[in-house]
Amino acid sequence: MIEVFVVIKDGTHRYYLLKVERRDFDVYCFLPDLGVHHSLHYSGESHFRHEGKAVKLGEEPPVALVMGEAGTPIKNGIRSASLRGLGCASGICTAIFSIVSLSLDFRKFNRSPRECFVIDKDLFSKDTKLIQVGVWAVPDRNEVSFECNNPNIPADLLYKVTQCEPQIWIYACPF
Repeated sequence: MIEVFVVIKDGTHRYYLLKVERRDFDVYCFLPDLGVHHSLHYSGESHFRHEGKAVKLGEEPPVALVMGEAGTPIKNGIRSASLRGLGCASGICTAIFSIVSLSLDFRKFNRSPRECFVIDKDLFSKDTKLIQVGVWAVPDRNEVSFECNNPNIPADLLYKVTQCEPQIWIYACPF
């Protein structure tokens, strides 16, 4: 299993935005304190699931979570391409975060995990209120397909997990 924590740094503080887990050919995107996660399974089924945790109405973090690639609607989600044998880059999910009041909206992150994508808030202009964080599966043989879909992502706003195939790439940009 691979875990990547996505945090945003504001001054000396870090705030927890997202955790991406890859278990074989299943990928899960967890947003702390939302009570919902997104998953893409080996079968190609993609869906949102409630986690059973009680989240107080109105205390959710200011985030929009959007499913990745289009596909065929099925009973509990969407059927799209499986990660196994993937030929081109494929969006798994995208989260849009408000970064106006990080200390009020997100919990502090004080861990030191093996895989951690730290987004420096100072890399965005002072008037940036929203950022987009995308999670993609990118085959080693077709990295250009990611770049065509996501042009001009600076290296310091792109995190690559290369020890699996397809690789997991996570990017951040102003929204």
